[in-house]
Amino acid sequence: MTDTPFVFLVVVEDGTSHEHRVRLRRGDVTAVLRRAVGGRPALIPTCRRDLALWCDEDAAATPGRPNPVAGLLAAGLGAGRRPLVGPVAVTGRRGDRPVSLTAAQIDAVLSALAPLR
Repeated sequence: MTDTPFVFLVVVEDGTSHEHRVRLRRGDVTAVLRRAVGGRPALIPTCRRDLALWCDEDAAATPGRPNPVAGLLAAGLGAGRRPLVGPVAVTGRRGDRPVSLTAAQIDAVLSALAPLR
């Protein structure tokens, strides 16, 4: 069985973003997202069918640092204005399933993030 590459971005609380590349042995993206967002990953619905934003499902109920840049990114992608707490992961999307980002998607997200910082 060959490893499958999975590429995603994480927007952390200070507004910086980091590209991550991991190899999935069993295709378990949930475990990768759990580590990225620091808890149970929850999909943030947006108008973009090809991109997904993920946050910790329980972050709003626990004390944590707000993530205003990720909140503005979510709003720009049609999720509405919402306060986000903690790191937010950005992946590609097929339905409600996370998939690896393409190079074009990474460029688009980084371009969208640049004026928000």
